[in-house]
Amino acid sequence: MGQTEKTAVGVSSPQCARNCVSGSQRPACSGSLKQRLAWVCSFLLTVALLRYISLFDGPYPLSLPESSLFNNAMTWPWTKKNICQPPSPNLFAYHPPRPSTDLIEKAAKDLDEYLTKRASEPEIDSISLSIVTPAGPIFIGGYGTLRANETDLEGPVQVVDENSIYRIASISKMFTVLETLILREKGLLNWDDPVAKFVANISLPAESYGWANYLKGAKSNGGEPRISLRQLASHMAGIGRDYPPIDIGKWPISPEEFPSYTASQSWDTNATFDAITRLPLVNVPYTYPIYSNTGFGLLGLANIGADSLQKPASLQRTHAELLKRDVFEPLGMTNSFFRLPESEKQRAHIAVPAKNSEWADIWMGDFMDPVGGQYSSLKDLSLLMKTLLSPTGARGVLPASVVREWLRPIHIWGTGGEHVGAPWEAQTLAGVTAYAKGGNLPGYHSEFALVPEYSFGIVLLVSGSNADTVTLLKETAKRYVPAFEKLHEAELRRRFQGKWISERESKSEDAPESAKDVAEVTVKNGALHLTKLNIDGKDVLQILELAMSGGGGGGRAVSGAALQAKPNAKGGGPVVLWPTGRTGEFRMALGRPELNKVPEIGCIPYWISLDFGAQSHGVPLDLVYWERGNLHYPSAGITFERS
Repeated sequence: MGQTEKTAVGVSSPQCARNCVSGSQRPACSGSLKQRLAWVCSFLLTVALLRYISLFDGPYPLSLPESSLFNNAMTWPWTKKNICQPPSPNLFAYHPPRPSTDLIEKAAKDLDEYLTKRASEPEIDSISLSIVTPAGPIFIGGYGTLRANETDLEGPVQVVDENSIYRIASISKMFTVLETLILREKGLLNWDDPVAKFVANISLPAESYGWANYLKGAKSNGGEPRISLRQLASHMAGIGRDYPPIDIGKWPISPEEFPSYTASQSWDTNATFDAITRLPLVNVPYTYPIYSNTGFGLLGLANIGADSLQKPASLQRTHAELLKRDVFEPLGMTNSFFRLPESEKQRAHIAVPAKNSEWADIWMGDFMDPVGGQYSSLKDLSLLMKTLLSPTGARGVLPASVVREWLRPIHIWGTGGEHVGAPWEAQTLAGVTAYAKGGNLPGYHSEFALVPEYSFGIVLLVSGSNADTVTLLKETAKRYVPAFEKLHEAELRRRFQGKWISERESKSEDAPESAKDVAEVTVKNGALHLTKLNIDGKDVLQILELAMSGGGGGGRAVSGAALQAKPNAKGGGPVVLWPTGRTGEFRMALGRPELNKVPEIGCIPYWISLDFGAQSHGVPLDLVYWERGNLHYPSAGITFERS
């Protein structure tokens, strides 16, 4: 599907300034020196002081095992109305939709048409994109020219496919954190270990040492900050973006005087360490993220140091060797590496942009490999995506519990629509949260995005001068998220919605001789709602809601005194059922009746009140579960069958 030919446009400029890589929402690097300098001076005068101002930039504002990661995926907990959006039961972790489903086929057709049109634009040389579920890819599209720098168009034009190899730039950082987590699971390091434990001769100035001190020639004499691996992985260490910075001399200057730097200039590790030691931190650690390529170079060194602590120096591995051992080989990622291979067969699959084509074969060095030096293909990245969506599946490199831990925010911007993880650049795509990592180098732009709520991911690889991968990502999500939403809600209705009854002899003296126990379940906005639960003639939901009123006493949520309150004439409920991460098991999210509708309180009343400490028959009162097609309310000893 989706392979279209596209004529190569232009020839690569031989010397593109190495600090000309653009972020995904910034103007792209031009082959013209005049255009490039004008852009720098117009938009990033102060930021241009950094050596690699735009290198490795991410975007700014992704029968199955029951223990799969996303069987209890957390949605972002605030809706437009500031009410609580409950966690998704996410049935697609077990049974993802088939590509032959009508809604998925329509989404694929629409996306194919859109990408075909976008790939015909002169600033895009090629697009490779896949949609991946726990069962594997349900969409694979290749559009445009593999070698856009070639001007001899007499022969057939080779188009990109799932085996085409791109530079993935800062998606390399995701692999670096993945390696850190793998080493942690081996017991070789801890998330909060100081980087100095594994990297020799590293020291940083005190948090209080600012630029006023530095410019006066004062020395840092405070306590050295304790920079952890977690801080490096989440850009929270306060370390500058790209060290060492360049000194351009007199400032301001005209665009024509601005110095240029070629891609072949090397990264000096010694100069980098000197800058880290000498210069003030950009901000105090854990204030807010400072995107730091330098920090990820340190994290890569820490991984190497942790792996080699108990080994002789002769057995010390490089970052590339660690990834090959722990990720590429276990997952079968045969087209992922850091230096161009000698194999002509593999070289033939390298995607080359029309401009900045020299970046197709530049080795960035050991320090920069963890930052943005990796190559990979759509097929390889889709293999990794599949294991993250169902991490207990075959050949997974992390257990499900660690992946759940990994896909979490560390810093939240503003009202929460965008947050930063390790190294996630999480954003909202078509109304759902996506944990994404993007990357940009001259001529190469990429995205790797997981949508936990519906257990699917998007892998996007682009060559060309257009660095706006965010729009491509959003347009893809705009077509697929509504399809997943509709299919998921339909599956929830099929499995759970309806009237559930149990005929049994009543245990209540004041009830009829034979009482009908009833439960009713509906689906609303993608969540399960228990609208009725009557047992022995008693409205269980109303009793529970009364018990939760007033916040309880003695440190418990439930209050017996509250039961003396006047019942609601309309009865109890509805109550949202929150999944527990185990198949078919839910808790009633009763919240606190006096708090549930307070403006902007969101999910707070609900999560603080789950499992409120009252049981019957040794079972929590707020627990229900489905097994073998029946609904169970075990605290009352009731099993319901669907009416």
